[in-house]
Formats: sequence, C-alpha cells, structure tokens
Amino acid sequence: MEEKDDSQQMKGKTSDLSSQIDEVKEIMKKNVNQILHREENLDKLLEVHIHIHHLQTRKVSRSYWWKNVKLMVAVVVIVLIIVVVIILLAVGVIPIMGF
Repeated sequence: MEEKDDSQQMKGKTSDLSSQIDEVKEIMKKNVNQILHREENLDKLLEVHIHIHHLQTRKVSRSYWWKNVKLMVAVVVIVLIIVVVIILLAVGVIPIMGF
C-alpha cells in the first residue's frame, strides 16, 4: 500500500513539475514573441527616423545652397557696380570733382 502512495506521490510531483514546466515554456514563448514584436517596432522606428533625418538633411542642404547662391549674386552685383562706376569715371560720364 505504501508503494502505491509513493507511486501516486511521485506521479503527483511529476505532474506538478510537468505543469510548471509547461507554464514556464508558455511564459518563455510569450516573452520571445514580445521581444520579436519590440524588435519589429524598433526597426520601424529606425526606418522612420532615418527617413526624417534624410528629409531634414536635404532641407538644410538646400537652405545653405540658396544662401550661397544669394551671396554669390550679391558679390557679382557689387563687383559689376564697381566696374561700371570705374568705367564711367574713366570715360568721363561721371565728372571727377577735383579735376
């Protein structure tokens, strides 16, 4: 009779351990799925961040390009005005006060 009790106790312990192992396996599966889901979300977030960074970089690049163009146009206009004034002075269209 004692052997049956020992046998039933062993079966009960084995059943308990098996159920605990199954529970741990389910928890681990759930955790792995959560990790994979987070990784997917991080990948999506990284893609969005890269896209936004690319757009901002292009915007800043264009902004500085236009500033550079405006500066070059201003320099060319100033140089042309100086050249025209020198030519007009040399030709005598603009009288020189001291002469």
